[in-house]
Amino acid sequence: MKLPLKHLLLMALMVASAALAAAIRPTASLADERPTIDLAAMVPSRFGDWREQLNVAVQIVDPEQQATIDEIYTQTLTRNYIHADGYRVMLSIAYGKNQSDNLQLHKPEVCYPAQGFKLEKLERVPLNLLDQSISATRMQTHLGQRFEPVTYWTVVGDHITTGGIDKKLTEMRYGLRGRVPDGMLVRVSSIDRDPARAHRIQSEFAAAMVAAIAAEHRPRFAGVSPTSGVRATTAP
Repeated sequence: MKLPLKHLLLMALMVASAALAAAIRPTASLADERPTIDLAAMVPSRFGDWREQLNVAVQIVDPEQQATIDEIYTQTLTRNYIHADGYRVMLSIAYGKNQSDNLQLHKPEVCYPAQGFKLEKLERVPLNLLDQSISATRMQTHLGQRFEPVTYWTVVGDHITTGGIDKKLTEMRYGLRGRVPDGMLVRVSSIDRDPARAHRIQSEFAAAMVAAIAAEHRPRFAGVSPTSGVRATTAP
């Protein structure tokens, strides 16, 4: 039985499309072309009026259970820092070498509620880091009597992304160049019933930390392109 010509042409187009998709699928890792990430070495344990506080029992909420973390992230870093005036913040950085569809950075607004926290408020805000303003996300959460305001941002390759379509478009731009980008999520939080104070101090901490990171490594943590004109808005 002979197939009609139009069916043969359709089949040929489908085969060609599949072959083209396979041909342009990125296979080279951007991370392999750049200096190896070593979070513990790159992030100073002391800078400005902040120093790492060792042997502290305060729990830092992980983005997922440990088994999932090991699968998704190449490296993680969690530290407690204390200011000269006694104020404490918790730093959590998650780095993933491969930002493919099945290995994505997990957002805190998903991970916190999954561990029992109530998400009270979520907003996107500008965050000043050195001479640039990036787009960051602020959260207000609590679990029982533990009130934990959070500030975080994500970097894909060398670009700050706000999640959703923006993150996917950034990944696609790298993909068109044949590269699979790496990604980093930087989260700063504190146990504080006053979210305005907590977010202000978290912003100061973030700026001081990024300034203390060596200039050649800084784009991996804070991106390279300033985000201008970012206004505080309720995140979707």
